[in-house]
Amino acid sequence: MNLALAVPEELIEEIAERAAQIVVERMGLESQTWPQWMSVETAAKYLDVSPERLRKLQARRLLPFHQEGPGCRVFFRRTDLDAAMSELQPRARASGA
Repeated sequence: MNLALAVPEELIEEIAERAAQIVVERMGLESQTWPQWMSVETAAKYLDVSPERLRKLQARRLLPFHQEGPGCRVFFRRTDLDAAMSELQPRARASGA
């Protein structure tokens, strides 16, 4: 008797989906949901750099940021960070970093 024929296709798909979820959970690959607007601390975690490094990049105007006025909190938009980091990578490779 062919066992594959006796098991409904829906059940096989459910088992496969659950197995994939277990693998992702055990490997720590759960997808992180990042907010559209981030504080310095959150943006630093997103870019995997220290908050100090992020502030240096901001001070050099290498990362776009939003601020209501001098001395006010700084915010970064996720899409701006992605675009800026894409532009910074070719410069880093060209300089041998």
